[in-house]
Amino acid sequence: MRAETPPPFDEVRMLAWDFLQRVEHSEAFADLLLDRVFSKNPKLRVLDRAFISELVLGTLRWRSRLDLAIHRAAKFPEKKIDPKLLHLLRLGTYQILFLDRVPSFAAVNESVRLAKAAFQSEKISGFTNAVLRSVARQKGQESFPSFEKQPVEYITQVLSHPRWMVECWVREFGADMARKMCEANNLRPPFTVRANILKTTRKILQERLAEAGLHSLPAPYSPEGLILQESFWPPEEPLFQEGFYFVQDEASQIVAHLVNPQPGERVLDACAAPGGKTTHLAQLMKDQGEIISLDLYGPKIEWIRDNCRRMGIRIVTVFRADASKPLPFPEEFLFDRILVDAPCTGLGTLHRHPEAKWRLKPQDVERLQRLQATLLENLRTRLKPGGVLVYSTCTVTREENDFVVEGFLSSHKDFHLEDLRLIVPQSLQPLIDKKGFLRTYPGLTIASDHYRLDGFFAARMVRTSP
Repeated sequence: MRAETPPPFDEVRMLAWDFLQRVEHSEAFADLLLDRVFSKNPKLRVLDRAFISELVLGTLRWRSRLDLAIHRAAKFPEKKIDPKLLHLLRLGTYQILFLDRVPSFAAVNESVRLAKAAFQSEKISGFTNAVLRSVARQKGQESFPSFEKQPVEYITQVLSHPRWMVECWVREFGADMARKMCEANNLRPPFTVRANILKTTRKILQERLAEAGLHSLPAPYSPEGLILQESFWPPEEPLFQEGFYFVQDEASQIVAHLVNPQPGERVLDACAAPGGKTTHLAQLMKDQGEIISLDLYGPKIEWIRDNCRRMGIRIVTVFRADASKPLPFPEEFLFDRILVDAPCTGLGTLHRHPEAKWRLKPQDVERLQRLQATLLENLRTRLKPGGVLVYSTCTVTREENDFVVEGFLSSHKDFHLEDLRLIVPQSLQPLIDKKGFLRTYPGLTIASDHYRLDGFFAARMVRTSP
């Protein structure tokens, strides 16, 4: 597996180890926490950041596979190991098993040095040395179940996913598709941005990024999208600072086009943070009209406002509000279009957020399904007759997607489903299923063998009467 050559000092691994402990006790996404770590350590080189990201995200992606290797080496369950030490062992094991450019002896030695510095215990550093040396000796000799005979066991162990998740996907999509999805979740996601067409065009942005040493290709589906060939940290990039683009997966970019807002309309983005779809809606409206953006959490409200300021958007008003409850404006305040980008399990974005694999539980699907239904129920009366309601998620479960939309439509005959096959341009037709829903999967490659979208779902409904 391709990886950056590590820096020649141990402090970087210390930061990665400390970070893994923070992720364990936080509900925030790992990539957002990484941004905070990098902001607080501005002297880190580009190489340092790349190596920390590789260590952290790789360890999170392969966590259960690493735990299995540790269990075999230590000869007792990893649950009996102190959590702080277990994170350190995972970090070392990831380097041994997956980073070809880090020699096994270096991974062992640096992990032992880290254990000595962190625990001040010869016993713990000796244990670390013994376990990781055993992992290194057993590398390439592991035995796993057969995919043909035991697909669930194979995918769970070899591709490092929770068993309940694998069972669900094998049952719903079949073993082959479940395997492809899990393989995709363990790959680095594409780095995709959306041009801010209020300030530039995709072509001009592509040229200016190239001048800065950042090469890209046009995204196959989103007319504003670019796929970057190099990774970088956007907050330090001048064109990002000046608001010429937004970092956003291509599947997410498609959603605003399904809403298709027009200049002068009034639009509601009901679950708006961090503001990717809000700012995209404003771009499509040519910054003319009115957008109300809601989010429940105070810090995220400022995030939306900051992104609007950075991108030069003036038509957005942000409220801190729970869209599943009465809204903070009069009942006669109606909208031409409403986007409900609902809170969900996020199972379509596990290649970006591998920590979610280990946080989610089966009961979260049902809990979020209830919330999604409540959001639609609460917001439906805020749509004008003839208005458009788009429901979207970044997950792949039918419970959170098909079942929510079908349940809503069966209860509200004043809404009807629009078949997206009859609406979207030819370029998007491969992403629309036979029900007329937008549906993408992380394991499904359409444009090329190497380019994958996040897993997204969207349905477009119209209110036919009050």
